[in-house]
Amino acid sequence: MGKVIYYILIGIFSIGIPLFAFGIVNTMVYIKYETADMGDCISSVSGADLCLTIKILKGLITVCVVGLISLIKSERKY
Repeated sequence: MGKVIYYILIGIFSIGIPLFAFGIVNTMVYIKYETADMGDCISSVSGADLCLTIKILKGLITVCVVGLISLIKSERKY
């Protein structure tokens, strides 16, 4: 893997973590205002499952953290 691709992946993973965290906060605001009860997950406006969205975003944060750690560990090769 070239140095350019290495640094591009580091940047993508670094930007992805706070971006997906903001997405979780945004979805939690949707849960507060678009559901009848805080325990509900289905939006009354769009019908989307907001809890599934939060699970997906948590998974993407995990992928970014694991990818970032693995790239940093492999940095010694450069």
